[in-house]
Amino acid sequence: MLNAQARLLCTAVLVLSAIGLRQTAAMAPCPSQKVLLAKAEIVVEARVRSLSISPSGLIPTDKDFPGQLVRAELEIKKVVKGKFAAKEAIVYGIPFPPGPFTELTTMALIYGYEGHDTFEWELSQADMDHGIGWFRINDCIYHKFPELDVGPR
Repeated sequence: MLNAQARLLCTAVLVLSAIGLRQTAAMAPCPSQKVLLAKAEIVVEARVRSLSISPSGLIPTDKDFPGQLVRAELEIKKVVKGKFAAKEAIVYGIPFPPGPFTELTTMALIYGYEGHDTFEWELSQADMDHGIGWFRINDCIYHKFPELDVGPR
């Protein structure tokens, strides 16, 4: 079972890397990371403990809504801006822009590589009815990933 899950994750990473999803021309570009950091209420330094892409289980009313959901479990190392007491957070999104999916996947793959596996991430909360909310991936949110030297290409 683990082999099948590992193969699925690797396939997803390769597909997303190959097609290089970016914002479409019809979408407004995100502001600069400097502007996003200034607007952010909560920014943490984190590590990706786990990352999964799987069926969401949601019942969409729009037939074109993607059925897959990205879920990243973040281990909070420290709070950079604002207040956040928890030591972990889970962020959700769909595998479409905007969102730094390649970077999140890389961080998940190098989890445990001390000194290289942390990054800054804005915890931007989306709220639903009935007092339910989640931290989102798909938004123009502040993020700062380390520059990794992956060797010659």
